[in-house]
Amino acid sequence: MVTALLEWIGARARWVLALGCIAALFLEPLSAALRPVLPALVSLVLGLAMARVDLRQVMRNLGHRKAVRGWLLATMAMMPLTGWLGWSLATGLGLGPEHGFLFILYAAAPPIASSAGLCFLLGYNARLAVEVTVTATVLTPILGPMMLETVAPGASGLNPLDLAARLGLMILGGVALALALRRVLTPERIARRGRAFDGVAACVMVLFVIPLFDGVGRTILAEPGLALTVLVAVVALNLGSTIAMRALLARGLQAGDAGALGLMWGNRTVALYLAALPPDPLLSLFVALYQFPMYFTPAVLMWLGLQADQAGRTARGG
Repeated sequence: MVTALLEWIGARARWVLALGCIAALFLEPLSAALRPVLPALVSLVLGLAMARVDLRQVMRNLGHRKAVRGWLLATMAMMPLTGWLGWSLATGLGLGPEHGFLFILYAAAPPIASSAGLCFLLGYNARLAVEVTVTATVLTPILGPMMLETVAPGASGLNPLDLAARLGLMILGGVALALALRRVLTPERIARRGRAFDGVAACVMVLFVIPLFDGVGRTILAEPGLALTVLVAVVALNLGSTIAMRALLARGLQAGDAGALGLMWGNRTVALYLAALPPDPLLSLFVALYQFPMYFTPAVLMWLGLQADQAGRTARGG
């Protein structure tokens, strides 16, 4: 009975996530209660996503220098380069440092842990998504604080080493949980019950998104103009960069690779920084509203006809 329910949820995961994101706006008491455990929820989400990945195989692939160079190139382009461009754009538009800082945090965040699952759903190169996402996630405690301190020194309100330690603990917790789940459940059982596992992941993602909205409803009511501006910005960052980078990279890469990189470019785990940094209403508003375009990404890309065909999906699923 429970397995059947989880499989039902898993088959409708993208809609469950979207509705959960909307419901979170109206669950203020629960959001406040869950806010202190947000770092643990970040680790839980990362762990569930990485449990689907053979991390040991990814590490073995480090022996292939060409592949590693490609992963690192993609990571450096997505994170430090995008951060510098974002800060330059914010400065050019005359935005204040606090708004430019949000652009930096977006760039300093790795692709979402479920990138590979979304790529498989859309027919993109899921294996490339796994490899780049793992590389970027592992490097985040180094690249993130380094970027923030270089481009916007002191803006985070934390010593770079403290920030690195907080990010590292959340990511390490996710990796440890993933390895434990693969040992206890076995990779074969996880693969065999993939749809039910999708259901579990969807339920955890809904739980995870609730504390992101702590205090956000009040901010929206108090400053609707600011909320609308931030919503437009996060849609442009997420869906805009996803579609734009997919189109740009398609000129020199195979469609499945371009689609995967575009999806990772636009969909970032910005909640990592909400969990690591001191409380800030603007950051909370940014991270909360960012969830809407992120959770709607698969539906929007399908609506625009940007998914790959079924044959390509099978070939590129990895």
